[in-house]
Amino acid sequence: MNQITLNNAVIEIFVGDLVNAQYSSIAISTNSRLLKEAGHKIQVECNQIISKRSNIPMGSAVITSWGKLNANFIIQVRAGHDQKKLMLATWNSLILAEKEGISSIAFPPISIDVIGFNATICAGIMIPTIQKYILQRNINLKNISICLESLPEYKEFERVLTAVTVSLFS
Repeated sequence: MNQITLNNAVIEIFVGDLVNAQYSSIAISTNSRLLKEAGHKIQVECNQIISKRSNIPMGSAVITSWGKLNANFIIQVRAGHDQKKLMLATWNSLILAEKEGISSIAFPPISIDVIGFNATICAGIMIPTIQKYILQRNINLKNISICLESLPEYKEFERVLTAVTVSLFS
């Protein structure tokens, strides 16, 4: 695990299983119809959201209960097919967590598997976006984690996290 602390909030990266992570909220990638396999209760909530909004645009996020996951909330993220949408989805997830008074959130490396971004691109977008959010807007979030599936992904995120740390304190 590697981490930095900014404005009383910890940004950390680790290799592990996001499904079993213990956080107030877990962000997961979703499609425009919010179809996920977190259980029937989540599907019902997603259907209610869709009935009110008709579609969830790229770069946005919505919140549901936890379903079968070990969290109080699931923040469902639509990251899109470009870097700007990934940045917006990350930012909007943090805004939504803040609005709900959530103290901790765990992200997967959004868009790596969904649209073919590699870990270098994903880390280069997510880490600076999280850093900027903490420095500009954060009140409630105390822990923002990125849960990675492999050591190569971890190494890319670690490189970016180290670069962010060096740029902040130099």
